[in-house]
Amino acid sequence: MESQKVRDIWQLLNNFPDPQRPFITTNFTDTGRIELSVTTFLNGAAKSANAFRDVIDAEPGTDVQVDLGWTWQQAVWQAGALISGNHLVTQNPEVMIIPAGQPRQTDSFEVFGISTDGWGRPQGCEGEITAEVLGQPDGWMYPEFFAWQQEIVESARQWGLQKGVSVSARIGIDTSNTEPNIFIPFLLPLVFSGSVVLSDNLNEHLIEQEQITCVLA
Repeated sequence: MESQKVRDIWQLLNNFPDPQRPFITTNFTDTGRIELSVTTFLNGAAKSANAFRDVIDAEPGTDVQVDLGWTWQQAVWQAGALISGNHLVTQNPEVMIIPAGQPRQTDSFEVFGISTDGWGRPQGCEGEITAEVLGQPDGWMYPEFFAWQQEIVESARQWGLQKGVSVSARIGIDTSNTEPNIFIPFLLPLVFSGSVVLSDNLNEHLIEQEQITCVLA
């Protein structure tokens, strides 16, 4: 399996098989269905990674918490944080990424607002950096190798195996009863060379329609 080789997140994304096929699909009651190929996801992740360096000024090793909810932007910004050499955390961050328009007062870490519009369009909120992010290059401008990421890749692989995920699986996640964590929504499909469907109504019809092979409970 790809994850067994010593590769970091950027290398894994660039070596993903068939980059034109679906990678992340969101199908929510309020926003409908949105699908990102690996190529589209890679472009977005590169923009956010460049933003971490050139807009947010986060040096490699910064503790980053991404709190954008069950959206494809959550996956893009988690990927961007790792690509730029930062660490994903769920508490005590140095930098926090939150939805635009939801300011959080804090003296202990920096907060940046990102649009959670279904198509990624800026919302024009105070403190929002979406427009600056969209102006970043589609390719990662600082191609460094972060060997320590093999540990998180292996952890994601082991966690997925325990959940019954197999190679090339199309993973269904019912967001209405699944707690977010750092392995989903993007690390699992990346490590298993598969894809993921996020939905707040993951019924039998949708499972068949999306050709889901593994439901994450």
